[in-house]
Amino acid sequence: MNRPGSCGLCAIWGTITGSGLCYECRGGRYERAKGGLREAVCRRCGWPGIVGADGTCRGCRIAVRLGQDPAWMHAEFEGRDLPAGRPLQLAVCIEGLALNSNPLRHRAATGPRQRLAPWARGRIPTAPDDPAVCVEEIPGQLGLFAPWPRTFTRAHGKRIRGRTIPDFPEVQAVLQEMAAERRVGQTWHFHTEEGARLALAARPPDERMVHPEELADLPQMAPTLHEALKRAGLLAPPQPRLVPSWMSAGLGSCRECLAWTNERDQRCASCLDWGAGRRAAPCHRCGRLLPLRDDHCRRCVLTVAETDYDLDGIRLDGGDQLWFGGPLAPRSREGGLYVRRRLQRKRREAIHASQAARPVSEHLALPGQLELFHRPRDWTRLDERHLPALTPDARLLLNGFVTHIKSRSWDTRRMSGSIRTLRVLLAHLGADAPLLEEDVRLIARRKHFHGARAINYLRVSGRLAPDRHAYAALARARHLADTAPAPFRGPLNRWIDVLCGTAQRPSWPLAASTVCSYLRLAAPALRTWYEDGVTDLRAVTRTHIEQALEPVQGEAAKSRATALRSLFRALKREKLIFRDPARTVSLTTAVVLPRPLADDMLRGTLDRVPNSRDRLSFVLAAVHALSTHDQRHLLLDDLDHSRATLRVRRTGKPVHTVYLDELTYRLARQWLAARHRRWPATTSPYLLVTARTATDDTRPPVSIEAINKPLRVHGHQAGRLRVDRILNEAQHTDDPLHLIRLFGLSPRTAMKYIHAAHPHRSQSDPIMS
Repeated sequence: MNRPGSCGLCAIWGTITGSGLCYECRGGRYERAKGGLREAVCRRCGWPGIVGADGTCRGCRIAVRLGQDPAWMHAEFEGRDLPAGRPLQLAVCIEGLALNSNPLRHRAATGPRQRLAPWARGRIPTAPDDPAVCVEEIPGQLGLFAPWPRTFTRAHGKRIRGRTIPDFPEVQAVLQEMAAERRVGQTWHFHTEEGARLALAARPPDERMVHPEELADLPQMAPTLHEALKRAGLLAPPQPRLVPSWMSAGLGSCRECLAWTNERDQRCASCLDWGAGRRAAPCHRCGRLLPLRDDHCRRCVLTVAETDYDLDGIRLDGGDQLWFGGPLAPRSREGGLYVRRRLQRKRREAIHASQAARPVSEHLALPGQLELFHRPRDWTRLDERHLPALTPDARLLLNGFVTHIKSRSWDTRRMSGSIRTLRVLLAHLGADAPLLEEDVRLIARRKHFHGARAINYLRVSGRLAPDRHAYAALARARHLADTAPAPFRGPLNRWIDVLCGTAQRPSWPLAASTVCSYLRLAAPALRTWYEDGVTDLRAVTRTHIEQALEPVQGEAAKSRATALRSLFRALKREKLIFRDPARTVSLTTAVVLPRPLADDMLRGTLDRVPNSRDRLSFVLAAVHALSTHDQRHLLLDDLDHSRATLRVRRTGKPVHTVYLDELTYRLARQWLAARHRRWPATTSPYLLVTARTATDDTRPPVSIEAINKPLRVHGHQAGRLRVDRILNEAQHTDDPLHLIRLFGLSPRTAMKYIHAAHPHRSQSDPIMS
């Protein structure tokens, strides 16, 4: 029967059964076949009974759990045995209070991790020194064989905590400094100190320095300990690797990337592909003469790509990590070193740090500084990767350019070439002084650079200094003057100055195309005179001019006479000659009357023109007789949708109103819809635009060629269509006032078409004569 008393096995006071055992021990005896229970002598107290897998009885396990024997608890954790016969503190089994008797080294698969109590952890004695770890060697003894690589684990460092190791306090102080720099905790301290203790204990007895090759034996934190030993002055220089000749002659590593390929070829397949089409040069990182990309060889590109931007100092100083070749070799990404890679955070931090450390350019343009000698800058050696830092004004100007691009609804990715051009220009020259248009055009000659948008933005913002050779026609005129015979070069350049309005006496400037045309027309006559012995324009007479006009006839003779007359008038005006020999030269030219076009040439032309803008130009010329000059300068505001009218503005003449028919008005609406769909954010005020003029910030009109070129494909020109339309209208009426009101012509032009359509009106009456 049940009665109070002490258990015969665990000696716990409580309720016992008739057999003299408590319920727990009695149940354990019947179920000793389960859970590793057996009848044996307890290795702690020496009593016979039921013991567990750890060899202790239930009473001893409860005593250790309650913390009555710290020495035994420490022995349990260290896996050692203590002498038996220890006294056992009695315990009382109270109903509702369970005493846990699980062994210390038996942990449930799903239960919490069991740890020592804080009060018991401090009472555990310091671990002794295990002489089996890093056995002390005899100083001065030579080894028969090379030392075999050690294989340390994390437990080896714990087993030598009690050993006094020289130079360990210095390394420990360095590790504390590195921990403060990297902001790490106690776990980092624990792992690094254990590794430092093993690295110092594994040194030969005659050496104080630690060889870098021995750090590979550590279980972890080898690069960190490499840096700590280096700071403490305990790191030996790396030993050169000696490879026998018989090993390098056959199978081995690639001589370029040093990867183990297990092949007889001296270069692996990847290095062969890398070297195709690349020139050999010294690598900026390793210094070897190899094919380069981004100034680095293939091995250095792969190493930098793996370590990325090494802000933590994990890259080795004395060498790099080798790899296997073939299918196990690392692959380089397309684009070289300067592309997006895995460590994006480190990349951004490195870029910000690099930009913060960049100095401002030493060649900033100063406002108001005059130029002594003009020499174009050489931008061919530009290195975009190492640009100087932007000044605050330059950054504001660049951000304004990006905002301007976005406001025009342009794609910033397609405008990256223009942004890149302006960034390079502002980085080197700044934004304090106006930038030369010549510099923008020279940079734009490079690949992936564009200058048109940057020039337009700088011109609109007032930050552009126009180029003196910006006009191609004027540059061609100067070239013609410089290639003329030597005695005529000075007078020809003075003639160009007069035509451009930059001579000593002010005058109205002509268009650059007109100036170039005059030089081109006068060049053959000047060359002929020089061959005839004329070396001074003051010796030219009227006979010379008439002889120069004889080989040409018609409009060509008239044009050459106009050019020569302008030349000698300008020289007389500048007092370079005494008299004007071309003043009295006159030509008799026939008046060419306008002629109509054949009817079959116009039939079906409108259906064959695909573009809505070209169809509108064709109708404006063929129906309303608008010239190319009139069409180029038509404004959006000139089109009145409520009245279906179009106003034509002509310099020095009243505004001419064109009443649009149904066809013309429908074509105009189609063109406006296509114009808005393709360029919704364009600021061009003109009705007709092209892809260039719609995106140009200077708002230029379309060129004459943009109007005539699509019509020339079908055999037409806007001018001939206009003549045919006016002549057709003049054939139906002989009233010049009707032509003046309908087409806005001058009286003289109207009478010319009336005479062409009605020749009998221009003939003289024989009776009146």
